[in-house]
Order: sequence, then C-alpha cells, then structure tokens
Amino acid sequence: MPRFFFHIIAENTFLDDEGTSFKDDQEAMLHARQLASEMVRSIGAVKGAIVVENEDSGGLFEVPLSWSN
Repeated sequence: MPRFFFHIIAENTFLDDEGTSFKDDQEAMLHARQLASEMVRSIGAVKGAIVVENEDSGGLFEVPLSWSN
C-alpha cells in the first residue's frame, strides 16, 4: 500500500514526516477531507490547505481548510 503524507499549509506549516498507508488515492482523499472538516470544526475556517503527497508520485491534490461537509 502506498504511503501518503498530509501537509498542513496555512499560517503555520506542519509537514507530515510519518505519513499513513492507504489502499489508493480515493481513500487518501477521504482522509484529507475528514482532517479538513475536523480542523474547520475545531478552529474555524482559515486560509490554507492540506496538501496530500504520495511517496511514489509526489504531490497529488489539496483540500482547502475552508472545506466542510
């Protein structure tokens, strides 16, 4: 299973050095959306995004931190 890294790029940047294994890009996208939704609920919408990177192919996509369910 590929390892995905979820970097938070906002006022403060947090780089994910560990990553998490997911079956595919779809599962990683769902996880990124859940993270963004939880962050928006706990701290409110901020300018920034969660940038998802695949260890094999590099950057894949980003989920804005203003995204919500």
